[in-house]
Amino acid sequence: MRRGGEGYTVRLARPEDAGSLGAVEQAAAARFAAIGMARIAEGRPTDESEYLEAIGDSRLWVVEASGGVLAGLAIGNILDGQGFLAEVSVLPDHAGHRLAALMIAALEAWALARGCRSVSLTTFRDVPWNRPYYESLGFVPLDEADAGPELRAVRAKEKARGVDSNGPRLCMVRRIGEGG
Repeated sequence: MRRGGEGYTVRLARPEDAGSLGAVEQAAAARFAAIGMARIAEGRPTDESEYLEAIGDSRLWVVEASGGVLAGLAIGNILDGQGFLAEVSVLPDHAGHRLAALMIAALEAWALARGCRSVSLTTFRDVPWNRPYYESLGFVPLDEADAGPELRAVRAKEKARGVDSNGPRLCMVRRIGEGG
């Protein structure tokens, strides 16, 4: 467990958390409606079976507020032999406490323990709380042509699902560990 901002703890998710995680994702996604991205705001959260798979693989973290409220989640993976941030969501009522950064740090520690030297992600280029936030954490744009085949496959799936019709997307990467 990692202590976060005042009253918050980052920990690996447990199976009993899975039923609450969709509501966290949906509440976080609701922000997109205010910037004209209703399809994202109304989209389905990750399927509970996917949460359970990630929990079973010890690659899903939650941030727990005092009183046991799950205030955020992050899902990691290994793509192309490196860490990958598949999802990060924070309840709007808990925004501003750097909770996403805490969960990303937990994912990075997990990736380092598996020999990874970077973490990548995909995000919206022009959403104010996406690219600029990740840049503030040290992520830099990665040309899709320079991405590995598994990360390019993620982008292909996003395009096939119509995610790009909501706005331009990009890959980002951050070096971790020594020299990170």
